[in-house]
Amino acid sequence: MTTDIRFMVLGQIRAYRGDYRLPVGSPQQQAMMVALLLRPGRAVSVHELIGAVWGEECPDTALATVRTYAWRWRKALEEDRSAPSTLVSVGDGYRLVLPAENVDAAFVDQLAASALQARRAGRDEEAGDQLSRALELWQGEPLANVPGPFAEQQRGRLSQLRLALMEERFEVDLLLGRHSLAIPDLVAFTAEHPLRERPYGQLMRALYRAGRQADALALFDRLRRTLGDGLGVAPGPELHTLHQQILRNDPVLDLPAPVRPPLTPPADHSLPAESAPARPARPAAAELTPAQLPADTLDFTGRAEGVATICRAITEAGPDEMPVVTVSGMGGVGKTALTLRVAHLVKAAYTDGQLYADLRGSEGDPAEPATVLASFLTALGVPPENVPESLEDRSRLYRSLLDGRRALVLLDNAPNTAQVRPLLPGSGGCAVLITGRSRLFGLPTAVQVDLAALDQQEALDLLSRIAGPERIAAEPLAALELVTSSGRLPLAVRIVATRLAARPSWSVRTMADRLADERRRITELRVGDLAVDAAFELGYRQLTEAQARAFRLIAVVGGPDIGLPAAAAVLETDARSAEDLLESLVDAAMLEATVPGRYRYHDLLRDFARHRSGATDSGEGSAALERLIDHLLATAAKAFEIAVPGDPMNDAFGPTRSAGLHLDGFPAARDWVAAEVDGALAAALLAAREASPASAGRLRKAADLLVALSPFGQQVRYEQLTPVALAVATAAAALGDRRSVGRGHFLCGTVAIQSTRLTEAEAQATLAVEASREVGDLTILRQSLNDLGLVAQLRHRHGDAIHSYDEAIELARKLGHRSGELVTTLNAALARVDSGRAAEAVPACEGLLPALREIGDDHNLAYGLYVLALALHGLGRYEEALARYGECLELCRAAGIRNREAQARYRMADTLRATGRAGEAVRHAEAALARCEEIGAERDQGHALVVLGRALADLGERDAARVRLREAATVYTRLRLPEAADTERMLECLA
Repeated sequence: MTTDIRFMVLGQIRAYRGDYRLPVGSPQQQAMMVALLLRPGRAVSVHELIGAVWGEECPDTALATVRTYAWRWRKALEEDRSAPSTLVSVGDGYRLVLPAENVDAAFVDQLAASALQARRAGRDEEAGDQLSRALELWQGEPLANVPGPFAEQQRGRLSQLRLALMEERFEVDLLLGRHSLAIPDLVAFTAEHPLRERPYGQLMRALYRAGRQADALALFDRLRRTLGDGLGVAPGPELHTLHQQILRNDPVLDLPAPVRPPLTPPADHSLPAESAPARPARPAAAELTPAQLPADTLDFTGRAEGVATICRAITEAGPDEMPVVTVSGMGGVGKTALTLRVAHLVKAAYTDGQLYADLRGSEGDPAEPATVLASFLTALGVPPENVPESLEDRSRLYRSLLDGRRALVLLDNAPNTAQVRPLLPGSGGCAVLITGRSRLFGLPTAVQVDLAALDQQEALDLLSRIAGPERIAAEPLAALELVTSSGRLPLAVRIVATRLAARPSWSVRTMADRLADERRRITELRVGDLAVDAAFELGYRQLTEAQARAFRLIAVVGGPDIGLPAAAAVLETDARSAEDLLESLVDAAMLEATVPGRYRYHDLLRDFARHRSGATDSGEGSAALERLIDHLLATAAKAFEIAVPGDPMNDAFGPTRSAGLHLDGFPAARDWVAAEVDGALAAALLAAREASPASAGRLRKAADLLVALSPFGQQVRYEQLTPVALAVATAAAALGDRRSVGRGHFLCGTVAIQSTRLTEAEAQATLAVEASREVGDLTILRQSLNDLGLVAQLRHRHGDAIHSYDEAIELARKLGHRSGELVTTLNAALARVDSGRAAEAVPACEGLLPALREIGDDHNLAYGLYVLALALHGLGRYEEALARYGECLELCRAAGIRNREAQARYRMADTLRATGRAGEAVRHAEAALARCEEIGAERDQGHALVVLGRALADLGERDAARVRLREAATVYTRLRLPEAADTERMLECLA
């Protein structure tokens, strides 16, 4: 049995041979292996594998694809594929031969069984060790990103298994007397899984044994409300019995004597009453015990990590320490709810009371510290007439009363440090929780929590708890859209959930559709006295006029985020002043700083800012957009010149008022485009949507901006570029701007070619040729003609291709565009090879190679060598062709030209076939196929599969050849390429 192969499925799928990590292939290939791994030792038929990967809606090629996956797995796993010993064939299916301990999921089952046996034998230490080992094997969500119904089922099973193991480990910790150490983890666990009753019982027992009887009882009461309000049920009989036992201090809850100590006695940082430090005599003025905390939020959801972090900071503080925890974040993000949840969890440890004050930091009249102190002092028993007059005297008395006491102070909605500092106790034993929109600096903070929006699952859980789990489960996609439109902001999710709960006749889709319109989203997020815009308005009113203007303008014209230079252009100021403004908005929690120099809004804050701009704008937004596009075009034109030096397009961009940024070389240009492309596309789309005769110049710059970004294919996602370019072309057509029409359609055609959408590409390139020819835009005309040639060539209309190429070559000479002339000449040579005129292509290529070497154009030199090799192959001069392919490959490897490397490899494999070296051909074709899959070059992947299939057929491996040719036919059919018919004929011949 193979022992050096190991699989990990409790997270991302990984496979190892010893220390060497093995490739695991595509997600579907992983799904096929999972169906074998999680049926250990069992033979799995091919039909079961198909069902596991695709379910009932499997593709026609499923059988061939599963066979291919098995072939690839054997290639990775077997040392001798002629006699497989790990992935063996059984009937029409397969069986995986591996020891259970070599698959982490199976090893978990073994450890769980061992832990159960140890528990039954009274070996609790051993059981705890086995459970801990099992839980350490989880590296994330099981079977992450693995598709298929079988993986989905197993993902649920393994997730439930992990929860069960965690509960068992908690049980062992309690048996071993580790209740204090278990409390933080149990708090986080119950917060994350609020409907699992067993861990609530464990936490109640742990709290009771830590001397926190009141907390244990409060926990039961909260669970009873949660289950009653959310599900209409009561806690089970076991929890009811435990509750009664805690009420009467039942000795049965005590640990049995003698207690088996843990191997390493843990430090007990809980705060039971009997272990609290001795209290000094309480002065008569402080005989009252304040309990001012507002009620906990019944449907509090998520935030497990935040709750656990703050609880640890408070409960693990020493008796002489005063932990101060600050929680900051935008309005509506749930700061108060989080701190109240924590305060109620830990309040039993603070036996001298809890003080609470709303400091009104987001309102126009924040609370005076002296007023808050007067309230605290009277709550602590000081008669009103004895409260000192001055702030300093009140603060001193406050600290004196709390000296040596255990009190919890919650200061909500604090605006700044100056307001908070007089309200801090002066000695250890107390704890302080502070919330505020801005971070507070200069405080002795133990933990600073920057609260962000809920994650997706937390938002869905909150929606479900308020609106009803059945309604949400019935429309999962609409629910996901709803929380996404809500920005996963707790206040917004609560509002839409409450509106749904109040309208039983509404579907979730109805509410999602109402929020889909960004222009009315803010007005939809209101119910009763809850309103998102009201929460934001409080923060907006605190801004200065300059801050408010910046807040509005950046939102109106910006994309997902914005860099500092672009923001400076929008605000019509220098970079330093812009940075001061934007950083002040970050401090006010009205903007987020993603990385130094880049800023973004929460989605709902952007909607709010745009709504405010619409109510106050007197043309400032239009002018700001003009400045932004001008700045972006000026910089993009410099990036274009760096990327395509000598291109006549550099002289064909419209004039700009901005000087743009200085870009020092191609890496700087590439990085700038990567950072700004989303914002640039958003600005161009906005210019198209708001186009008018008065803004025609801005629309022309938007069209030029898109062209200037186009050479950066790895940074500009083409699926984003097309709709923007089409919108620009449509808006320009309405204004009669034929120049911009041509440029928009040219970009659409280029993108369609990259995606092999040939019909669309030909239509767009034709429109571009017509418009650019009409206005004499020769640079775009030349490139559009080249694109028409490419489309014709891909459709095997070689005569049309040569005609378009030749006209493009003449235009390149007229423009003095030497590199464009060379590239199109190579395209024309390739078309001549494909049309059977290879003899004409050889001298054309050989004539170009010296010029390409001279100018150091590695990409086009590799292309020239490639076309020349194809031509030599076409003339039967195979050894010369192999030599040129070798040069091409060497150059591609040195220059990192991966797509041309893949093409040269599978073409070289074809030439090797022609010389009778089929074995070498298979190796080169497989290497080419791997590279094509890596870079996502589908058309080339089809070509590589054809060459590989033919080479396998030459070796007599006809079944494997048919599998490869069938895969190629599938690729060609999906891309709607004419090669599909040729491949089908090859399959018929093999049959």
